[in-house]
Amino acid sequence: MFGEAVQAVRMNYYPPCPRPDLVLGLSPHSDGSALTVLQQGKGSADVAGLQILKDGNWVPVHPVPNSLVINIGDTIEVVTNGKYKSVEHRAVTHKEKDRVSIVTFYAPSYEVEIGPVGELVDQKDSPCRYRTYNHGEYSKHYVSSKLQGKKTLDFAKV
Repeated sequence: MFGEAVQAVRMNYYPPCPRPDLVLGLSPHSDGSALTVLQQGKGSADVAGLQILKDGNWVPVHPVPNSLVINIGDTIEVVTNGKYKSVEHRAVTHKEKDRVSIVTFYAPSYEVEIGPVGELVDQKDSPCRYRTYNHGEYSKHYVSSKLQGKKTLDFAKV
């Protein structure tokens, strides 16, 4: 379905910040990928730097030793016609402790056309919410846009 997949890795270092209430480590956003795999990093087991938006509130994701966090990205939301939602998240800093995160993004090939799977679209119960688009075009749009919640997903909405 995704062709020869694209995989990218990002490593983030968040130093201690004396005023964490005044700065974000990473602005709220959802990932443009299909899946994101996050290792919250050794030495940061007691620093909940990842937060997800749930019911309008930012909820910390407390690290679990020797585990990975899997986020659903925008591609899965589109393919499932919104049945599975990409998660809006952000990274915050800590007053006294630094942390490292290692993130791997799994996404479709840039040549692949992405759109809702036909079986998940029904004019009566589940109308088509997203258009079919070229994933390379979406990737260009995503990386050239400002991180503003799930705004980049507007690119695909019908």
